[in-house]
Amino acid sequence: MNAKTLRIFVALSVLLLGSVVVVQYFWFKQAYNLEDRDFDQRVTTALRVVSKRLLEFNKNPNSQLLKPVERVTSNYYTVQVNDTINNLILEEFIKQEFAQADIRLNFEYGIYDCSKDRIRYASFVCFSENCDRSDSTANYHFPALDIHNYYFGVHFPDKKRFLLGDLNNWFVSSAILLVVMAFFVYSLMLIFKQKRLSEIQNDFINNMTHEFKTPISTISISSEVLMKPEIVNTPERLLSYAAIIRKEAARLKKNVDTVLQTANIAQKIDKLNLEEVDVHELLEDLTISCEPLFKEKNGELIVNLGAKNALIKADRLHFTNIIHNLIDNGMKYCERTPVIRITTENMGNDLIVSIKDNGIGIADRDQKQVFNKFFRVHTGDVHDVKGFGLGLYYVKEMVEGHKGKIELKSKIGEGSEFKLVVPVVA
Repeated sequence: MNAKTLRIFVALSVLLLGSVVVVQYFWFKQAYNLEDRDFDQRVTTALRVVSKRLLEFNKNPNSQLLKPVERVTSNYYTVQVNDTINNLILEEFIKQEFAQADIRLNFEYGIYDCSKDRIRYASFVCFSENCDRSDSTANYHFPALDIHNYYFGVHFPDKKRFLLGDLNNWFVSSAILLVVMAFFVYSLMLIFKQKRLSEIQNDFINNMTHEFKTPISTISISSEVLMKPEIVNTPERLLSYAAIIRKEAARLKKNVDTVLQTANIAQKIDKLNLEEVDVHELLEDLTISCEPLFKEKNGELIVNLGAKNALIKADRLHFTNIIHNLIDNGMKYCERTPVIRITTENMGNDLIVSIKDNGIGIADRDQKQVFNKFFRVHTGDVHDVKGFGLGLYYVKEMVEGHKGKIELKSKIGEGSEFKLVVPVVA
């Protein structure tokens, strides 16, 4: 799947998923509104009957109001009655009519006394089967309304939960939909991961082909020259081509060793020859061995050994390779005169070794991936810097094999700084 097809596929997938979510939300909202409307109709009908029964109980000759029940909020109703209200009778009537209307929901009610202009009585009624309250005190603050008549108010504290409980089937279908969507998103992630791995694999193959093709071609051409009979008459040419073959064979061996070394890195970590190593001594030896390399490029290696305790448990060979790889990286990825600074310091029980260069730097988007196996910062078809993308992977794995960690700070055009944090020997 090429990049353009993949982008179209992802865009359509996201659009489809978004549409499904919007439609599901719309359907759920519609279903909730229908349940709310049905609940409102049942409550209104039940409370209207309660109002009528109260008037009949009081033998009040006044006719019932045309619209005694009013929905003040989504879960609060008021019911006007042209007479005084007995709280015990009212509660019993409400319970009977709610049961008749299949409204088995806890509620609070308050009775308004128009002669005193206040709510004179309020109570909580535990009506559902799973009621978890034992007291009958109403928690709801019944608001003062501009109603100049006797009325009572009914409040449903658990109405939203009650309505959502009636939508269990919608929750099940939504859960199934979410699982399907999660699986689809996971599949997209796998596709992207496979695409990225494929790109890394292709880059590795291209780099390896380039790294091996050049020396093989050089060896092949040199061998053809050496096979000509007249070459024995020019011993200096024979020696020159033999030196070329030896140099390119050594280059091939180095590349093969690099690949094999990284392929067996897990086994190497298990077999680390740990001993007490003075990092300062190691860095001093490394400075001497790297001196010809810096002279060749007119570079400078600055070492500042500031740590008071530089003794760690390490495999001398591999820890030397770690620092050498970071120095080599700083030299390779530098477009000016290379200057590399190595500093040491202690922080708590750790030794921090900092290797800072003045190279081209690493972009933010690549910094999390530079330690991945075979990853190289993409430079198109230009192969001016040799390598397989294994150096920093080796460094990270080996540092962690020494119970340490590596940190990277870098900015394009300003170089990179690698910090090795390794526990010291107490």
